[in-house]
Amino acid sequence: MDHPATSPAPAEQAQTALRRLRREAGAGGYESPADLYRTFGSLSLLADDLSELLPDLCGQLEDALLAGRVRHQSADAQEACDAVASAAHSISIARFTALLVGQEIQKAQTAIRDLTAA
Repeated sequence: MDHPATSPAPAEQAQTALRRLRREAGAGGYESPADLYRTFGSLSLLADDLSELLPDLCGQLEDALLAGRVRHQSADAQEACDAVASAAHSISIARFTALLVGQEIQKAQTAIRDLTAA
């Protein structure tokens, strides 16, 4: 089954948005705990979405290997399999980590729920 080419543009846009958020936070961009509360909520959802995306990306890489759409530059099939297996292992750890990040951010959001600006 052929998969349409997907642009890395959405990931680049997410990266740009996070960098802008970091700059704004560093410049004192949050006027109230409510702003931080909403931001933590969005970041928690972002981490959850990332944890759901990673297995899909891994599956695409594995499918591409099995369909012969990717190969190792050495032309050794075992090297290609090893590279994909290594990537899959790292992606699995990253997925678990993203789940934990989302949970911890959600805990932070809950912790500040009752704060108000002075």
